[in-house]
Amino acid sequence: MSIHCLVIGVGKMGAAHLSALAALSPESLTAWAPGSRPRAIERDVGGVTVRRDELAMTLAAVRPTHVIVASPVETLTPIAIEVMKAGVKHLLIEKPAAMDQRECRLLLACAAETGAEIYVAYNRRFYASVRGALAHMHAAGEGIESVMFEFNEAMPAQGPGASADVAARWLLANSMHVIDTAFHPVGLPDMQRSLFQRRGGLSWHPAGSVFVGSGETTKGIPFAFHANWDAPGRWGFEWMTKSTRYVFRPMEKLSIMRRGRFDLEPMALDDEIDTRFKPGVYHQNAAFLASDRTAGLVSLAEASDLIPLAQNIAGYPEV
Repeated sequence: MSIHCLVIGVGKMGAAHLSALAALSPESLTAWAPGSRPRAIERDVGGVTVRRDELAMTLAAVRPTHVIVASPVETLTPIAIEVMKAGVKHLLIEKPAAMDQRECRLLLACAAETGAEIYVAYNRRFYASVRGALAHMHAAGEGIESVMFEFNEAMPAQGPGASADVAARWLLANSMHVIDTAFHPVGLPDMQRSLFQRRGGLSWHPAGSVFVGSGETTKGIPFAFHANWDAPGRWGFEWMTKSTRYVFRPMEKLSIMRRGRFDLEPMALDDEIDTRFKPGVYHQNAAFLASDRTAGLVSLAEASDLIPLAQNIAGYPEV
């Protein structure tokens, strides 16, 4: 099958996708974005064609087999629907793909109607640190016994600089990256056996500023989390096995603590690809082009389960 790729959006994530795709060498690679911003992308990536006409005209002219939607968050759902209705069967939509259950239902219905295969770009599952830890556990014959994570969002007082609607659901729009990565080997929380608490609020995120919780996942693995968006902090998570604590802080790096010791040892990683490209994007995009569901790609159905999880953690209303 010939692969013809179109990347919609040329911001930071669009540029990261284009760089990785250029190295993966599909039969053709095109970008689409309005205005003058694409010129820098053409220079940085080299050789990529950037179109600035109407999206419908680009879809008709390029006839892509694979589309990556990396537009602003509030446009992800409507653009993805337009792409599916144009006949494209393979889509990778930047996270979170949908900002609420209403948008997610629209995407799921359109995918069912058109027969499109949709994945959501949670690229941190593909970090060398994450893949290295899972390989190390497998070699040791061990599994994850418990999980702990933080999703602190250290922000200026005015918030993240996104639109007001996106900022007000920032846990889903941004923090879900670390939450998905921490949970993906062990299943999402079992809502009947989990407790979520929150308090406070910020001018740009009135739903809350402090979030804590604990419980068990659907696979029976205990977990606990904490975040305080009104205090210093960073993202991070830890996986515990019987012999080893795997510490991802920052998430691109991996340190381990062995049973009977207290020091953290940096773990050597095969991360040459993650240093050449935005971490996780190259391997994620390679899996997308190959339709390799076993590599850790997040299906739209999986991503849809993250929306009620965000609602439970942050108290967002159902839509």
